[in-house]
Amino acid sequence: MEVTELARAWRHSATPTGAHALAERLLGSGQYVRTRGVAQQAARAARACRIGPPERRRLLACAWMHDLGPHAAGWEAPLQVARALRRAGHEPEARILAHAAGLDTAAALADAAPVVREFPRPEGGDADVLMLLDAALLTTRADGAPGTPRHALAGRLALSAPADPGLRALVALVARLADDPDARRLVEALAPAER
Repeated sequence: MEVTELARAWRHSATPTGAHALAERLLGSGQYVRTRGVAQQAARAARACRIGPPERRRLLACAWMHDLGPHAAGWEAPLQVARALRRAGHEPEARILAHAAGLDTAAALADAAPVVREFPRPEGGDADVLMLLDAALLTTRADGAPGTPRHALAGRLALSAPADPGLRALVALVARLADDPDARRLVEALAPAER
């Protein structure tokens, strides 16, 4: 893809359609399948919580973009996506993705600069979007099917070492969502019953 074409695609990435187009272009088939599953879980979360159309659009766009960063960048890949969104003029989406999946915790574990220095934490409706995105991420299996946080952690462990800050941040995120009654109910509603 040409640089100008890619820049144009990022300008449209704040819509679910534009974000989906970027995911189709930039993700390998396995990544795309999981990302599609996250977007589907995000749509289910939006319906369950009855969020308004602007928040729903933002949630779905972020779900499609959450994994667009280069995997070689490790736990910092989502920050690269957030920076690209900021350059494209999509600050709310950039802030959501910069804090998704416990990225602020991963930065602390890696002794990196705090994420909040670069990207303030989302507030109001965007904080709700962040929680819904995290719930969708934690209830999607590597194959894109609905799953449990245990499945999400196992999928991440298959791709990284146990000491990986991103994996450890996901473990902390599971604990944080479990301590929030509304988030816990949502995760339980999105996750299939285990047998």
